[in-house]
Amino acid sequence: MQNTKLLFLLLSFVLFINYINYFLPNRDKQEREIRLLERKIAKEHKLNKQKVDTSKLVLPYDKFFFNGDKYNYSQAMGKFQEIIVKSAKKNCKVSHMKWAPVPSKESWYDKLKINTSLECDPKDMFTFINHLRANPELFYIENLKVYPMKKIKKLRVTMQLVAYRKHNEK
Repeated sequence: MQNTKLLFLLLSFVLFINYINYFLPNRDKQEREIRLLERKIAKEHKLNKQKVDTSKLVLPYDKFFFNGDKYNYSQAMGKFQEIIVKSAKKNCKVSHMKWAPVPSKESWYDKLKINTSLECDPKDMFTFINHLRANPELFYIENLKVYPMKKIKKLRVTMQLVAYRKHNEK
């Protein structure tokens, strides 16, 4: 009888020690979550107390978009193509460029698209993108596909570059 009580006691200790972590809440994790929530609440209070000047939020579209007063659609696309070729001049070989047939017209801007295909090394591809980023106009890349070429050790990069032209306000 005594041995069974001792065995039961030892077994209960083993279960208690091994499985106590599963039953008790993790205090460290809860404390981290509380601190995180307190920081987020303090940040929200700080943002709510600030007075936002809406004139500072207005973007200078003439700086980021092609100006509709200066460039019509063809001129803006030509300028856009010049920027692409100039960015790829030393690093990449432009194997194909095709203008999108009709710009996507919104209420106050046109979306200009050029399908571009390049052959370049990986390092040169990033140099090309950095050259594009150095321009004041806003560009972004859609439908990027990168795959290795079979005969030479270069990458074939196909993408759709997009820029914007602000309509003239006449």
